[in-house]
Amino acid sequence: MAVIEVDNVSKHYPMRRGPRALLGRGGISDWFRRRRHGVFAALENISFTVEPGESVGIIGANGSGKSTLLKILAGITEPTRGHTTVKGRVASLVELGAGFHPMLTGRENIYLNAGILGMRHAEVDKVFDDIVAFSGISDFLDNPVDTYSSGMYVRLGFSVAVHVNPDIFLVDEVLSVGDEAFQRKCRERIGQLKESGKTIVFVSHDLNIVNTLCERVLLLSQGRLIVRNTPQETVDFYLRQVGGKEGVHIFSRGAMEAVMSHGRLHLYCNGIELTAPTGMHCLLKSMGQQQTATSAAWEVTEAGPDRCVARGRMPRLPVTVWWTLELEDDALVWKVEAECERSVPLEDIQAHVHLRTAYTHWLYGDLEGAFPELDPGDVTWVNVVAPEMSCRDAAAFPEDGSGLQALHIAGTTSQHHLRLAWSNTDYITGCRALVADVPFPESQRPLAKGRHELLTLRIRVTRDPEALREEARQRQTVHSGDLAARFTNGVIQLYWKDEPLTTLLHAYTSILAGNLWNDSHNLQWDAAEKNGEGVLSVTGTSRRFPFQQHWRFAPMDDRTGVKVSIKLEILEPVVFQEYHTSVVLRREYTGWETDHESGVFPEFRPDQQHWVHANRNYTPGRWISALSPEFPCVTLKRSDGVYPSRMTAVNTGYRDQARVLQSLSVPEHTRMAFEPGIYSYFEGVILVTS
Repeated sequence: MAVIEVDNVSKHYPMRRGPRALLGRGGISDWFRRRRHGVFAALENISFTVEPGESVGIIGANGSGKSTLLKILAGITEPTRGHTTVKGRVASLVELGAGFHPMLTGRENIYLNAGILGMRHAEVDKVFDDIVAFSGISDFLDNPVDTYSSGMYVRLGFSVAVHVNPDIFLVDEVLSVGDEAFQRKCRERIGQLKESGKTIVFVSHDLNIVNTLCERVLLLSQGRLIVRNTPQETVDFYLRQVGGKEGVHIFSRGAMEAVMSHGRLHLYCNGIELTAPTGMHCLLKSMGQQQTATSAAWEVTEAGPDRCVARGRMPRLPVTVWWTLELEDDALVWKVEAECERSVPLEDIQAHVHLRTAYTHWLYGDLEGAFPELDPGDVTWVNVVAPEMSCRDAAAFPEDGSGLQALHIAGTTSQHHLRLAWSNTDYITGCRALVADVPFPESQRPLAKGRHELLTLRIRVTRDPEALREEARQRQTVHSGDLAARFTNGVIQLYWKDEPLTTLLHAYTSILAGNLWNDSHNLQWDAAEKNGEGVLSVTGTSRRFPFQQHWRFAPMDDRTGVKVSIKLEILEPVVFQEYHTSVVLRREYTGWETDHESGVFPEFRPDQQHWVHANRNYTPGRWISALSPEFPCVTLKRSDGVYPSRMTAVNTGYRDQARVLQSLSVPEHTRMAFEPGIYSYFEGVILVTS
């Protein structure tokens, strides 16, 4: 049985005029004669029902009648025609603090306001401490509320309303009250009310919150009700109705369609929206303050059937954000620029791509995982994978049967840095967020006057998620016969006929300086680049010491293996104690050979915690091999003409149980001092022979 019934409700207001019109037609003389010359229809013939425990959202443009409808349900105003039935105790969050007496204290107003909302004094006693704790104004509780700030006033009003424990909540744009911390508490509380089965009727301009909270969404347009089958379909229809206004453009190509609306971008494929209701947008950070480009004054300057150019003038920064948007057959290309009227201390700019929660798995470089489920207790954003500066592409995969397409997102920039990061948003925002972040180091601030290209995102759809996974792997893989060498975050993984040969740290480098080891997987890596000949190049920068490593891997022409070239670029004078290049192999490798000796790897002992060298001859050499009855022989070999290092065989500790081939360089005397310049760190090959 419905708890709310709205039957053919209309609300009309007489047209009001200013004092100059009192003596003319329709003025005071007509008022005495009860003549009416104008009526404004705020609502017209509205009918719907709400079932117990249902969450219903009401959206629409300003002046469409949303708040008027909620006030009728709350009993604040009566309909002109039709009737409503509301069953059960109602908490109205339409006008927070309505019923507060300015001369009474906060404590007294809690009892007064809760009484107006239908609670007895004894019932208020039970939740009084919870109301005060939630509001956060305990220090001012015994002061008259006319001494409160506006923020304190609405905090107390919201706290009372959400602790009344009614059957029905009527909510009108109240999740923006107070500071950011209190807003998070409000969102969490509303989420808890929904999960507990309370009936909620929710009015908001925030489409993402409506889409998250509500099972059903009603759209009001000029006082009339427009209904679609699902919340997403209603939101989609609403977005299309705002088309044609300044700052809005709808464009399409093939199955792809995009809606640009005042600094917010929505992407569709085959009529289904891929983005969340918050869509795609930009954030700018200056002097510690983050500002969203949706607050800018937007104008579409060029509009085509499959593209547009738009600019948005930021309200509190002398910056105009430029977007160039173009649809391809299977992708959207989004270019972001900033035009500075004068030099501006920009700290960073972010492009956000918000996707629906039906996207359940992520790809980040060649790493893959599942998005965690969103919970009402999630009040902050959480990274789902550790972000790396080297990652310039990512992907998202939807759950089966969702009708959504897999997405591949690649970023480029003309700036020095660009980082992609996958996150889960808070519960109320309720989406998956890929953030493309371009930070500006102190040395690049302020951003000079003029127009600057910042970043470009290419968002591509595909029906074949596995193809995306394989594509990500191949971008960072060098092939030589049955051998595949794949770069991943500062290490090289070796595969033989798709069977892994390496483990743990795989093939990596490490430098000892200041008694601290600098392993290659801890360097800050740029994006790997692969040319048409299959040669992979990548640069890593130390976070601790002034050096970079430039890696280059190429397939061998005459043998199965990869050519390895590692250059060490010293940026400032530095002293190293030792350094090595190592290949960490699986435990099935049992024997080893060098230029000078051979042997077997010893068994792993339970008390063995540290790495232990297996060889006894440390004369400098050129090569070392590992042997296995199950897997092909792996050889680490330095090139001719390169100063030889000590080639050693190592056992890891008992827990890791791996074999290591190591090219170790140690000082001839006590230290190795390097002046700025580029040095050969390792030149050679990794061979695999069956």
